[in-house]
Amino acid sequence: MNKNKIIIVINIIFAFILIPVTIMALTYPPVISSQGQAHRIFYIHVPIAWVSMYSPIIGFIAGILYMITKKRIYDRIIVTSMKVAFIFALGVVISGPLWASTEWGTFWNWKDPRLMSFFVLLLSISSFFIVRNFTDDPQKKANYSAIMTILATLASIFTWFSIRIFTPDTHPGPVLHTMSPKIKTTFWISVLGYHFFFLVIFYITYQFEKLSELYNKIKTY
Repeated sequence: MNKNKIIIVINIIFAFILIPVTIMALTYPPVISSQGQAHRIFYIHVPIAWVSMYSPIIGFIAGILYMITKKRIYDRIIVTSMKVAFIFALGVVISGPLWASTEWGTFWNWKDPRLMSFFVLLLSISSFFIVRNFTDDPQKKANYSAIMTILATLASIFTWFSIRIFTPDTHPGPVLHTMSPKIKTTFWISVLGYHFFFLVIFYITYQFEKLSELYNKIKTY
């Protein structure tokens, strides 16, 4: 079995990990009486939120490497990381309000600095694609993309620390040290499962970018 087939098999296995992870989240941990069944969104919401904050940092590292080497592979990684970040960030802003509406009686609180910090992150990721798509020159496109990852990474870091610094209004603070054993076990397995899922999505997106570049080169001939 060659390398590509091995990678495909591994990706398929990792992709299906989400099925038992989701079943576990829905059945294994006890229901939190104050939140009811809606608290199970927590096992999806938090892991994908973490991934959405990590992914821009990967783009930032690739951006630095691109600025130094000017190699196309790093620009491809930049685009891949930002696309994946955008996908998971959308998952956060969908799952979060669903959870919040049952727990706090509101889908969104514009006065909560924790929520707004993530909104800024989503805007910075969206701005990356606006700048990239409206830049025609390939060299400038890659350079601007590398710069935009810096802004997205700063927003990501700010979001991470805002949860730990600002006094909560509606969004809860860190709860890792107060979880019951079953909830903690389910949470960390969910984190592991969604990080594997992130790797699968990252790989697929990266391969798509390679094929898109090849198609564009063929089209220009």
